[in-house]
Amino acid sequence: MAVLAITQGHDTGAVIVKNGRILAAISEERLSRIKMDTQFPTRSIQAVLDITGLKKEDIKHVVIPELRKGDDILKNIFPKYPQSVFAGVNGEATLGDRARQLFISSSLLMKTYSRMAILYRKYEKRFRDMFPHAQLHRVEHHLTHAASAYYTSGFAKSLVITADAWGDFVSTMVCIGEGKKLTPVHRSYYPNSLGHYYQSLTNWLGFRGGRHEGKILGLAAFGDPHSPVYDRIKGLLACDGLEVHTPNMMGKLWHKKMPFGQNCLMRDLIANHKREDIAAAFQRRFEEVVTQLVKNALERYQVDHVCLAGGIFANVKLNQRVFEVPGVSRIFIFPNMGDGGVCAGGALYYDINQNGSTGSDLPHAYLGPDYSEKEMEDALRKRGVPFEHHRDISVKVAELLTQGKVVARCDGAMEYGPRALGNRTIMYPATDPAVNKWLNDRLKRTEFMPFAPVTLAEEAHTCYKNLNGAEYPAKFMTITFDCTDFMRTKSPAAVHVDHTARPQLIDEKTNPGYYRIVKEYFKRTGIPSVINTSFNMHEEPIVCTPDDAIRAFQLGHLDYLALGPFLVKGEGQE
Repeated sequence: MAVLAITQGHDTGAVIVKNGRILAAISEERLSRIKMDTQFPTRSIQAVLDITGLKKEDIKHVVIPELRKGDDILKNIFPKYPQSVFAGVNGEATLGDRARQLFISSSLLMKTYSRMAILYRKYEKRFRDMFPHAQLHRVEHHLTHAASAYYTSGFAKSLVITADAWGDFVSTMVCIGEGKKLTPVHRSYYPNSLGHYYQSLTNWLGFRGGRHEGKILGLAAFGDPHSPVYDRIKGLLACDGLEVHTPNMMGKLWHKKMPFGQNCLMRDLIANHKREDIAAAFQRRFEEVVTQLVKNALERYQVDHVCLAGGIFANVKLNQRVFEVPGVSRIFIFPNMGDGGVCAGGALYYDINQNGSTGSDLPHAYLGPDYSEKEMEDALRKRGVPFEHHRDISVKVAELLTQGKVVARCDGAMEYGPRALGNRTIMYPATDPAVNKWLNDRLKRTEFMPFAPVTLAEEAHTCYKNLNGAEYPAKFMTITFDCTDFMRTKSPAAVHVDHTARPQLIDEKTNPGYYRIVKEYFKRTGIPSVINTSFNMHEEPIVCTPDDAIRAFQLGHLDYLALGPFLVKGEGQE
């Protein structure tokens, strides 16, 4: 029995699950072309129906991954907020810190919940109109995060940790998954939020919180984590058993646009320290507290497998640190770890707990729309773009890569989640470190991390250290590894200044066409990795349709476009 679920609020989207497996999934942004779209996911719902061949009347169960806001306010905010707002506060907090903490946290609550209560009521009505014969169900926000990771991990038993800014007033949840059962064992409540900690840092360093945290992670590697900044911010974040505390964090970090924050800690740090050192100190403390939480949970529950989901686990260096915690033997991070993935968790949770299905591993994340050769050819002809047809375009692309050409690829079903995994990808040899500047300039991006590599799975141990137990999440680019001397020498463009890389390990079964390109390149060069970066312009979603791909290819002034079996030459290419 098919179950449909949506994400609402931000980064909306839809998914269909049947028999414990995700059949189709897509974020609304890929179709609307609005980054992290907040609209009701009308396009996404139709897209997953089209992909699966189902009709609306075939959907008997619809899941919304949030509690009703009235229930949330009565069960969570009223009883929990009076204690959580000043949890863990010590004598270092000034009266101004406490006043700011109370003011900003309560203001965010009132603003957010008033908007959400109205918006989600409208969403529910639209759902009932679209699916009049389906039953509507709700699942707690963090439980859907946990379900997305655990029910796709393939683990028989696992510790499951979720963390983000907040959802249903919860900011961090610890669960135990065993068999089909997923049991929450601890919740930490807003405003004690790991997500707000990193989001506030992102805003203060001149970027957009909720969107550019990855840039801060890259920036941190250029700073000194042991600078004097660390001692000043260490108390902002703490772990007590399974409880996460952020004592007066909002009061001390405040918001840089609010005049009441003139004397807050963050303004002083920005004025007196390099932003690289600030980022490094925050990242260090972030890693320390999350890994302490993992250690405490492992000791208490004696489980050696760990699943992670929630927005903070987009931080791939954090995920590496979690995997390095003594006692962790295997790890998995859901590929769409942020709120864009809660629809998948909601549908899986209901299907497995109510429909009698069983979870399994996730063979791949190619869960979006696919396009026929005719659709691709029609798009090229409509735009008047000259092209060539190749019977085996993988060999041709590998040949172009050996010549130092930038090749964009759009073929097969689109990836689900924030990472490019080969089907909507830009490729280039990883031998030229300068590519990180000139290609980002072409794509109008501002990044501090190098491009990520795609690496042949069978050659992975030649390139990366400490892989055993983390090969599975490495299929989805959700974790970093320390690089070997071979990788640092042969593929320097994909190695960060801290000697790590965030690879996608590719095998022939998962994606034959993409695998063939890298394999052919390896045969010619002896290097099993190439650059793999998302096919999109800055601040635009990853391309979806052939038309999107042609447009981004032309705007980015790239050398070649491999659109299915068709090869398009860029300006200046012979």
